Amino acid sequence: MLNSDEDVIIVSESERGPGKSTAPGDKLTWHFVADKVNDFAWATAENFIWKATRATIPGKGAIPIHMVYAPERAGSFERAGKVSRHALEFYSSLWAPYPFPQFTMQDGPSAGMEYPIVINSNQGAADHETGHQWWPMTLGTNETRYSWMDEGFNQYMNILSRADNDKKPYNQDGLGQSYGRTSGSEDEAPMMWNADYAGGGYSFQTYGKTPLMLSMLGGIVGDEAVVNAMKKYTVAWSYKHPSPWDYIFFMNNELGQDLEWFWYYWLWTTESVEGSIQDVKSTNGKTTVTVLQAGEMPSPVVLKVEFEAEGPAIKTPSNAKMIDATTAEVTWPVSVWFNGSRTYNAVMDFGKRKIKKITFDPHGRFPDSNPADNVWPRE
Repeated sequence: MLNSDEDVIIVSESERGPGKSTAPGDKLTWHFVADKVNDFAWATAENFIWKATRATIPGKGAIPIHMVYAPERAGSFERAGKVSRHALEFYSSLWAPYPFPQFTMQDGPSAGMEYPIVINSNQGAADHETGHQWWPMTLGTNETRYSWMDEGFNQYMNILSRADNDKKPYNQDGLGQSYGRTSGSEDEAPMMWNADYAGGGYSFQTYGKTPLMLSMLGGIVGDEAVVNAMKKYTVAWSYKHPSPWDYIFFMNNELGQDLEWFWYYWLWTTESVEGSIQDVKSTNGKTTVTVLQAGEMPSPVVLKVEFEAEGPAIKTPSNAKMIDATTAEVTWPVSVWFNGSRTYNAVMDFGKRKIKKITFDPHGRFPDSNPADNVWPRE
């Protein structure tokens, strides 16, 4: 089974019982050994089918993937080996090589529960449950107290894995902005609350919010910078039980920015940005865009500026980059809000080419319940 990606049947439905699936005799003694694990689980049944395949781990080579399941659920394990293989190989390259000598998927009382080396899962949740081998199993984060560092990080990396499996670039656009539709709900607990106290908002607090937070972070520092920092965090904190503060300080240092404001609003509050374009005025080639921040969470000011196809040459200010021949993206740092003002006059000097459209937060990364007022002229 280590020589091929094909599934190999080790024990079929007809190979049950002493002398067939096991050695002859009335009693067997099994010995299991696992290093560097923080929990364990096992499963047994008289009619398990057992099949196996492999995953090839960078720097390590092939390891076995075992699947044991009841015959009536065989259909749920047809693609399980393929899905878990992709997850093991992808996350090993994304974060750090899978640290254990084998991997087992078992047909258990739930189709979604994780332990080191073994998961209760079929193909439906295989990618997600496999991801838990890194968070929390390798790092040893406190899943109960800070589940956003476990389920939340996992949901984030599942987005990357799905895109890779589909052979297309991942896309974080729109996720951060969507939080504006949830922010302030009475059912939402801040992410730093114990997950057991999250009530009806448990699922969103535990699973859903972290990808939105990291979408906004990517909108500030770049998605690849976030991924690379998370990769280094995984390596640096393996088996060391990092706290939220360890993560925050590591990310600040690795990204080279003081992001205390960012972590405060996302982790300890349920506030949003609520940005909008209030006014646009042009004089002698300079355009002033008045941006309003109606929420409590600040954000950088990011404007996409679209010009008419014809006209004078477009100048490029130092805080702008050209997306194409008639589109620019201009950015001002989050610190423009630190004086307490609710409005900021963003002055742009692109020359005298006529502007036809301006969009605040063009990638949809900042929490906003009404994106319609982010566009000038109003559509």
